[in-house]
Amino acid sequence: MRLGVIACSILKAELDLVMENAPEIVEVIYLDAALHVTPQKMLERLLEEITAMAPRVDAVFLGYGYCQSLRGIEEKFDFPVILPQVDDCISLLLTPKRYAEEVRKEVGTWFMTPGWAEVGAQMVIKELKLERVARYGRDPMEMARRLFTHYCRGIFIDTGVKGREAYMEKARAFCKDFNLRLETTTADTSLLADWLEKARSGQAGE
Repeated sequence: MRLGVIACSILKAELDLVMENAPEIVEVIYLDAALHVTPQKMLERLLEEITAMAPRVDAVFLGYGYCQSLRGIEEKFDFPVILPQVDDCISLLLTPKRYAEEVRKEVGTWFMTPGWAEVGAQMVIKELKLERVARYGRDPMEMARRLFTHYCRGIFIDTGVKGREAYMEKARAFCKDFNLRLETTTADTSLLADWLEKARSGQAGE
C-alpha cells in the first residue's frame, strides 16, 4: 500500500518520529500552521491537497484534528482518508482526557507543544488577526498582550522529541512576553502513532 501524509507543520517533530520505519509512506506534505485561523479556507486547502495527492497513493493520513472545519472530510472521497477523531493537535498529543483536565485546572491556559513553542508569539498575532494593525502604526505585539490578558498560565507539553531544551527556551520566552507562569507536563506520541497505524494497516473506520 502507498500511504500519503498531509499534516500541519505544528506536528512535524512528532510525526517525523512516528513515521520512522514506515515504508508504506511514499509522500509527506507539511502545511502552514496558521491555516486553522480561517477554517473554511483550511478545509478548501486540504480538499485540494488530498485531491492532488490521490493519483499517487492508495490512502491519505491527515495529521490534524477536527480544527473547527475538518470533521467529516473523509466522507468527501471515495478512497481512504484517515483523520484522527480528536478536536485538535493538543488533544492528539496530550489526549482529550488530559486536555480537559488541564482546562479544568486553569481555564486561562495556553498550551504549547514543541511545534506551538516554535511558532510562539507570531502565531498569537495570526490567531487574533492583528497583522493588519501595523498598517496603522500600531504594534501587533502590544495589541496581542492587551487581548491576551485572560490567559494566566502557559503549559509546555514535552512530547519526547529531540531539541527539548531549545523548545523549552522558546516556551519561557513566550510566557515572559505574555506575563504567564510557565508549567510543564509530559505526553507522548502514542495516540498519534495509533491513528497512523490504522492508516498503515487499512483499519481506518474500525
